[in-house]
Amino acid sequence: MQKIKLDTSKIRKWLPLILCVLSFSSCVLWIEAPAHLEQLEDDQYVGKTLLIYPSAGRFKLEEHWYFGKRMGDSWFTTQRPRPDPNTPPQLYRIMGYYKEIYHGGARLFVDSGLTKYLIEPVDGKTGRRLFFFSLPRCEEQTNLTDPDTGIKIDFVCK
Repeated sequence: MQKIKLDTSKIRKWLPLILCVLSFSSCVLWIEAPAHLEQLEDDQYVGKTLLIYPSAGRFKLEEHWYFGKRMGDSWFTTQRPRPDPNTPPQLYRIMGYYKEIYHGGARLFVDSGLTKYLIEPVDGKTGRRLFFFSLPRCEEQTNLTDPDTGIKIDFVCK
């Protein structure tokens, strides 16, 4: 039987470069680790209704990536568009409570992730998920109902 002799000189030559690239890659992955979206147990706001005026802001497509992202995911931004005075406010219902959990280096700067409410229009389905996290800016209502549908309005966002 013939012994096979292994030439390790090429491996030893490239080993420092390979280790450097792997170390750099793991460092970048640790710093830029993508977040993930986690559904939390419903809180006291799930099931409530929101009346959102166009002057309060608009929904914008989510640009950054996270685990659990779906095509068309949008979040509410308070960047006010030029409101059309003829555009009526829209009624939404809070459907779920979510939290964006950060990993890696982002956890150094942000202790916990951003909490968001999944909302959908009362008058029909939308082809995308709408996330709303500006609930503290809305005014809680006690005796307000929508005249068209008769649905009780819990929060008004102007």
